[in-house]
Amino acid sequence: MTKEDSTIYFFYGDDTYSISKKIKFWKDQFEIKHGGDMNIEVTEGKTLDIKEFGTNLQAMPFLAEKRLVIAKDFLANSKTDDQKEIAKTIENLPDFCILVFTETKMPDKRTTLFKKLSKIAKTEEFKSLTPAQLTNWILKETTERKGKINQPEANFLAKQVGPNLWQLSNEIDKLISATGQNKEIPKKLIEELITPSLSSSIFKLTDAIAAKNRRGSLKVFKTLIDSGEELMMVFYMIIRHFRILIQAHYLAENGGSPQSIARQLKQHPYVAQTAYNQSKNFTHEKLKGIYSNLLKIDKSFKTGGIKITTDDTRELLLEIERFIVETCG
Repeated sequence: MTKEDSTIYFFYGDDTYSISKKIKFWKDQFEIKHGGDMNIEVTEGKTLDIKEFGTNLQAMPFLAEKRLVIAKDFLANSKTDDQKEIAKTIENLPDFCILVFTETKMPDKRTTLFKKLSKIAKTEEFKSLTPAQLTNWILKETTERKGKINQPEANFLAKQVGPNLWQLSNEIDKLISATGQNKEIPKKLIEELITPSLSSSIFKLTDAIAAKNRRGSLKVFKTLIDSGEELMMVFYMIIRHFRILIQAHYLAENGGSPQSIARQLKQHPYVAQTAYNQSKNFTHEKLKGIYSNLLKIDKSFKTGGIKITTDDTRELLLEIERFIVETCG
């Protein structure tokens, strides 16, 4: 079997929204062409029975020309021996069966089944979007939903929400509902209706710190806490972000691009691009000093120097605010 005459398809990658949308489109079109969903079978990888699956692949379609079989996240949830068995089974797939494997996590490319699918299946990798692609995606989706948004506002929305297409999709619907169809979505409305993601707020805080904007930094931090985010989660996200910035700064100084930084640090392209841009606002020594101060707070907390309870986190809150003021100073 070759890719050209294969009826096997393999979709995988970090962009789970686009994978889900594509599978829905396939199912809808199959129902239209083949008269309903009687010949569509969707199996979750966690519950897939190897023998039963093999039998189903050979089953003749009912009152139609084709059957559509979709196996979700099998590579991520199956044993090595089971994958080897499936790799053999699909070699003799009948022409009437359209088989689709989907993976919402990056599969192990060393496995027998991945190598088999790469060889005989029509494969498509759904990569996470870069910041520029994310803005274009918002522009396209808003237009398709009969809304209107200009590029600066689309870029601002992308920065507010981040690369989560599921959330962005909901936020676009919310904004169009508020403005009405074919009416421009203003930046002010985005600020009023959209709660920035935790990662987005951490990026804003870092920008404010880099600009030595003490008041702006404290305002972003206060907004984060007032939005209901747990203080410990915010603190450890700040530590994590500055750790990434140190690594991104080093790699950028040695000729690394945002794409190579994303690969080496195993970060989302959006995070890598933002870290690449932000790292230029600091010297390596400054980043090391900031990270060292954050670790001192962390150590003090873990050794009892900073005391917090479920109901009282004031000591840690004051330490983080002091850190922000001193860093901006």
